Amino acid sequence: MYGVANLSVISMRAEPSHRAELVSQLLFGDAYQVLEQNPDWLQIETCDCNYVGWIDRRLHNPLSTEELQAYLAAPKYVVRDILFFVESMGVHARFPIFIGSSLPLPQNGIVTLGNSSFKVDFPKDNFTEEPSDLRACLLQFATTYLQSPYLWGGRTPAGIDCSGFAQIVYKSIGISLPRDASQQVACGTTVDFVEETEVGDLAFFENENGNITHVGMVCAPGQILHASAKVRIDLLDTTGIFSQEEGRYTHRLRIIKRLIN
Repeated sequence: MYGVANLSVISMRAEPSHRAELVSQLLFGDAYQVLEQNPDWLQIETCDCNYVGWIDRRLHNPLSTEELQAYLAAPKYVVRDILFFVESMGVHARFPIFIGSSLPLPQNGIVTLGNSSFKVDFPKDNFTEEPSDLRACLLQFATTYLQSPYLWGGRTPAGIDCSGFAQIVYKSIGISLPRDASQQVACGTTVDFVEETEVGDLAFFENENGNITHVGMVCAPGQILHASAKVRIDLLDTTGIFSQEEGRYTHRLRIIKRLIN
């Protein structure tokens, strides 16, 4: 059994309970496979990064196997506006979806997700534009999240965590990353020196036990864009992240990886 999110955001929980830890969020257009179910909850695995969590069964929007395969193969547009409005044709309700959401290319102004259809008002040319400069495109998209509050498990400007930020930002240029920083660190090639970093490189940070616990994106020489309390720009050097606001180092650098050649 498969499905695709047809709401602006759907919470993924660690356990089948609304009181359980928020581990991630589905955004509009995210597809998933159902692994397990009970009368009220579905355990799902996301199709883009194989992340597992529980969603409220009432929010399930089913896809058949054939529909899923066609949906995954179809070209997508990643929303670049903070809020982009769609209109559900089923309940005639207009509602916003967040930046980073995925839209199949509309047919005659209609987007279809399984049994759900939505009207969109968006020029087709904007869906098919290819970025000419990936690093500039990445930076422009990433800075849109500045001042967004930190939320463990979050993936939207209303609340986002460090690895969710890295994942969504790279999604904007068609690169799929795992969900957690401890998984993302396996991607790309190593940059040996901070002085050699380029815009878009991901810097990973460790705790006192040597575990990767944080990630941020290099946004300029000696600067990093990351989600810590909020999405912010701090200083980066060989030691780690230095917060001028707090007057101290907040994260210890472990490794820097490059995903754009």
